[in-house]
Amino acid sequence: MSRPNEPTEHAPFRGFKGERVLMRIHIGESDRWHGQPLYHAIVELLRRRHFAGATVFRGILGFGAHATIHQAKLFRLSSDLPIVIECIETEEHIEAILPELDRMIGGGLVTLERARVILYRPDAPPAEGAHEGWTVDVTGDWQVPRPARD
Repeated sequence: MSRPNEPTEHAPFRGFKGERVLMRIHIGESDRWHGQPLYHAIVELLRRRHFAGATVFRGILGFGAHATIHQAKLFRLSSDLPIVIECIETEEHIEAILPELDRMIGGGLVTLERARVILYRPDAPPAEGAHEGWTVDVTGDWQVPRPARD
């Protein structure tokens, strides 16, 4: 068994541009799954299922279905801060993992939305001219260059 920060056996790196699904999972920091933090168990599950990646964010303030405010306080040991896990994958990968997530998540929120991936690659020096496949204008909108018409 691998340690949490060691790589596991992964599928070879694959192209990841185009239409994908962004999944956001909103839970509480104190939520647990088999004795470990739920957010950690979810990230491990996504990794075992060869998802392209996942990121966990800890909120500083929030409330959910019960309208109880959760916030970080200096001298308080546990404040059940909001946690958001994000990952982007193919619709098929997301749909396949939803039943497992349903069993793991007691209370929370899971959202799905369409995302257009324009760049995804492991750390590597940028190739000369690599940016020529897409552009970002000053408004922040991305645009795919269109071939010139005759």
